Amino acid sequence: MDLADARLRLLGSSRAALVVYVGCGLTLLCTLLVLVVSAIVTSGDGPRAMSNDFRVFWAAGQMALDGDFLGVFDTDRLTAVHGVDPEYWMPWLYPPGFLFLIAPLGALGFTTGFAILSLLSVALMALAIRPFVAGSKVAWLAFSLAPAYLPILVQGQNGLLWLAGLVAALAALRTDRWVLAGVFIGLLTLKPQYGLLIPVALLAAGLWWTVLSASVTALIVAAVPTIWTGLDYWSLFLRRMGEYSDYITATMPTLILAASPFAMFVRLGLDPETAFVGQAVVTVAAAFCVFLIWRSRQLCFDTKAASLLIASFLAAPVTWYNEAAIMALVGLFLVRAGILGRTSSQWLLLAVLWFGAGWQSMGIFLGLADKQFPWALVTTPVMLLCLALCLSRYLAVRRTPVWGA
Repeated sequence: MDLADARLRLLGSSRAALVVYVGCGLTLLCTLLVLVVSAIVTSGDGPRAMSNDFRVFWAAGQMALDGDFLGVFDTDRLTAVHGVDPEYWMPWLYPPGFLFLIAPLGALGFTTGFAILSLLSVALMALAIRPFVAGSKVAWLAFSLAPAYLPILVQGQNGLLWLAGLVAALAALRTDRWVLAGVFIGLLTLKPQYGLLIPVALLAAGLWWTVLSASVTALIVAAVPTIWTGLDYWSLFLRRMGEYSDYITATMPTLILAASPFAMFVRLGLDPETAFVGQAVVTVAAAFCVFLIWRSRQLCFDTKAASLLIASFLAAPVTWYNEAAIMALVGLFLVRAGILGRTSSQWLLLAVLWFGAGWQSMGIFLGLADKQFPWALVTTPVMLLCLALCLSRYLAVRRTPVWGA
């Protein structure tokens, strides 16, 4: 057993295990309750879909099965398919590869498709995380059903699929399977918004085979579905992304569930234009930290993995509270790196990361939480602190190399 695995086994202590069982049990219970509510709401003569994010995937899947690939960019037509009046503008924002991936769910009933997406997301995360949990059943459970994942699960979002792919890529990199890691990274381009800094890490580490494999995979998953959708899909996709950017900039002061640095600056009173400059500064700083850390030959892999996860979240100008699920994985790698897990304050930070925005979803079920909590004022400072801890480890190791750093 290596030092990182030994550190992770601290989660197996009786007190930590009790917290894990309660937190994961609540995650599972709340997810099942949402699925039950979905089945009730969509039964009989009720609405065809539940009012959550999965309705867009479900409607787009039906349109894809009907051959109406370009129609997914017409929000009115999407709304007509799922039959739920939107509380706010919720467009289709994905390349053709993801449309084909999600299409089979459109052939199922809403709740069945919703349940399959939830089950598949948890199962893939459980598989991806296994190489990093040191054979500890408590740790495996903790990071397969972390409370931080709950907002994704109850909204029917796809964030866990993306995170599972990223963790699988990290597992392949750790064992020098450069080409396989590139395949996983290439598949992540199916949701391109949150992989901005992965190329920085690969280039800093000189992982050229991974870069080549990722590039070829990304090209394949973009080109093959385009054979069916046609090139016009891409022009509509790019136009919609531009419209979405304009919409976010104009409405950010009212988007309380946004969780990015951009959103934090707006919450602090800056106008959107100035806040975007602040976001750009954070993105550049995060990229610089990733480059330094991944170039280092002295730092352990777990510190590098943590820095990439943190920076990937910080670099995206638009992230939502459900995407704070990545915080749980940050906690995992910080424990493995020995950066967290020694003092009470470090355990408290680990708990904040592990719960992410999940406590709000649990609190809503219990009537104890406000849906309008300003998440950016929590997620961004916490992730900046975690990145600072990684950078501090980098500086310490440069001054005095230590075993297990």
